[in-house]
Amino acid sequence: MTFTSLRELMEVAEKEKTTIADLMIYTEVQQKGDPRETILEKMTEQFAVMEEAVRKGTMSPVMSRTGLTGGDGHRLHQYAQNGNTFVNPATLSAAANALAVSEVNAAMGRIVATPTAGSAGILPAVLVHALDSGKFTRKQIVQSMFTASALGLVIANKASISGAAGGCQAEVGSATAMAAGTLVELAGGTPTQVGNAVGIALKNSLGLVCDPVAGLVEIPCIIRNGLHAITAQAAADMALAGIVSTIPPDEVVHVMHEVGQQMPESLRETGIGGLAGTPTGKKLKEQIFSEKASSCGPAKYQSAYEIIGPVMVGPSSSHTAGAVRIANIAYQLLNEKPLYVRFSLMGSFAETYQGHGTDLALLAGVMGLSTLDDGIPNAKAIAEEQGLQYEFTKRVLGSYHPNTVLVELSGASRTIKVLGSSLGGGKVEVQEMDDYPLKFSGERPTLVIRHTDRKGVISELSGILYQKGFNIARMANERSKINGPAITVCEIDNKIEETVLALLKKELPIIDEIVMVQTK
Repeated sequence: MTFTSLRELMEVAEKEKTTIADLMIYTEVQQKGDPRETILEKMTEQFAVMEEAVRKGTMSPVMSRTGLTGGDGHRLHQYAQNGNTFVNPATLSAAANALAVSEVNAAMGRIVATPTAGSAGILPAVLVHALDSGKFTRKQIVQSMFTASALGLVIANKASISGAAGGCQAEVGSATAMAAGTLVELAGGTPTQVGNAVGIALKNSLGLVCDPVAGLVEIPCIIRNGLHAITAQAAADMALAGIVSTIPPDEVVHVMHEVGQQMPESLRETGIGGLAGTPTGKKLKEQIFSEKASSCGPAKYQSAYEIIGPVMVGPSSSHTAGAVRIANIAYQLLNEKPLYVRFSLMGSFAETYQGHGTDLALLAGVMGLSTLDDGIPNAKAIAEEQGLQYEFTKRVLGSYHPNTVLVELSGASRTIKVLGSSLGGGKVEVQEMDDYPLKFSGERPTLVIRHTDRKGVISELSGILYQKGFNIARMANERSKINGPAITVCEIDNKIEETVLALLKKELPIIDEIVMVQTK
């Protein structure tokens, strides 16, 4: 499957008399080479993190790191239990679930980006609600998550799941469509009905702007997650009732992309326009950051876990998880203890990095922490303990994604420069390394090789890897001049042992350095 067309998904599922979930699982097995049981086990772990966030935020109040929001998931959960509601109490519980997950995210707790942290409450909300209804088993719920990932892959490939690129419609809208389609298949609906649910949900999310107050994933993000959980359920019921999306879902996705392109920058995660630009929004921003200041001084989407994941510490998949991964790549490339780092941020990163915890995430990454490390909120204290000096600046870095940062990292004997973009949902792409225009994501094991340019070196390198049983997924090479310094990036399907790295250096004396990089 290419996961670039909802129509293709529906047609293949109908023809093969299977589910979209099974198509996604089959593709995952083919890509990873892991057995079906292993693929399902990993998704079971993802759902466990989702459920944990729901329970945590509904059973007791969870306050955000800033103190701006919190406790509403618990509050709504209790209100729904009283039964004296306009909306059916059971349905209202789904909204409470979504608020709960979003509040855990804002508190820098563990969540699963689905497809992003800003929209991470919607799918867990409806799936935990479905589990609690007693109509479905945990096994059925876990399997349905592959439906959500397949739908999300199409949206990510055809449009965007990044608020900085396409507004909140790209995050909350995409999550709503994924959840609606997933519920339809979970309930036994046809692939065509799944497509109708996606179209219905996404059509009614078009134009939703990304206007976070103070640049934080709190207002209006948390409430939007709650309301859109109910929207997802309603869209699923409409599709199951036989209501058709007159505009085909693929066309709706295309329109979402067009609308996102036409949105002004002020309404795309910059924390400038919309609700963020109201007098109260501005006042809250000033209040929060004045308090903080006084106290603290390429990518294509292919895998199910690029949509249902990563497991991460909140509050933002783009600004937190993505930032950790970019900085962690720089850490791996430096290959020694970091002593000094300068982060130059542009676009949405520059405007909202303090509120989103991007500064903490970047610092954590260059010290070797991953997306789910509990130490991320304490990154500044850890940096002080380790003697890491750092600074943050804002600058224009070029025509890249709005969430882009230049990491200039130094150790005792060397320096590395990594220019990277966070594309949404925790997915990243290195744009440049030491001024060489080399693009890679670090999702696969990646060999970064510094060598002298020489005729036939690429052939020799690929030949040795072939002899050792490694399959090359992608390779890129850049040189400063003929017979001069060069860098080759080689993405392979499986992790490579140190003995093979040593063999490569022995067989190819022109290699100056070889480092293996992979994000977590």
